[in-house]
Amino acid sequence: MTEANLVVSAAEADQAAAAGAYAVSAFMTRTAKAPAAACPWELIGFADGSAQERAAVAWIIADKIMTERAGHCRGYQLWRDAALKGVALTGDDARLVQPFIRPVFGLPPKGNEAEDHVPGHVGEWLWYLLTHEEQLRGHELALLEAPSWSVTEGGGDGFVVHRIPAGSDTALIFKLWEIKKFTGGGSVSDTITKAATQLANRGDEYVAKISWANSKLPGDLGLLMTELTELWMRADPRGGAGVSVSTNMATAPKRAAFTQVPTYLPQLVHPGQLRGLVIAAEDFTAFATQVRGYLWSAL
Repeated sequence: MTEANLVVSAAEADQAAAAGAYAVSAFMTRTAKAPAAACPWELIGFADGSAQERAAVAWIIADKIMTERAGHCRGYQLWRDAALKGVALTGDDARLVQPFIRPVFGLPPKGNEAEDHVPGHVGEWLWYLLTHEEQLRGHELALLEAPSWSVTEGGGDGFVVHRIPAGSDTALIFKLWEIKKFTGGGSVSDTITKAATQLANRGDEYVAKISWANSKLPGDLGLLMTELTELWMRADPRGGAGVSVSTNMATAPKRAAFTQVPTYLPQLVHPGQLRGLVIAAEDFTAFATQVRGYLWSAL
């Protein structure tokens, strides 16, 4: 895919991203909604919706995906250099990069048959980056799992652990997140309900898998993993759940979007245990396609 297919080239997008210190939150607004509700939520959107702003965020996501997937080998630098120069890789260099892009995004020019997976996966990466950058008072980020390589992989979509002061010591708290997309018309309520139901029905399975995958972590994180499934099952105050939905700005809810979440997770009654997030963009599917375009720009 050549840069002619992109409104803003990778080099221009990288320049804009650099001006914001490569942080997606530098280009987005965060508005608290229903802060006193049982499940408070926030609406996140682009600050001005300009082409440069959208391009900067799309490029940051693409670059982070490649950093996480290919940063351990030459693949990442090959991809980045080619994308910024607007020159497609060939031969063995192209073959080295392709396996890191093919999952979910497919390869140019046709991609893959599961086109609807791209917006969902981009939504997961946006949640991940926003969570990584979020400054919560009295919270220190201790663990944040990056999205998997496949949107169909079994398990929770997001998992985050923070350290918080607890008297003279510190304690670890965690949240299990279900991340969805809604790019159709109408209301996002059904999508939020589906996510909450999934957490209610399979949350124990998700945390069991997380505890197994992280069982060898040292110190207090390792200890948390030994208790994680039990903490979830008894709705311990140290645990909680979140629902994040990526959608079009036109379908972004106004206020009462997450009122049904406590109905499906009634055991999570302690303050701060439930949380909602809506990430809205003008034509979110087009934005996700732009992310894919930057990934493809080296091929």
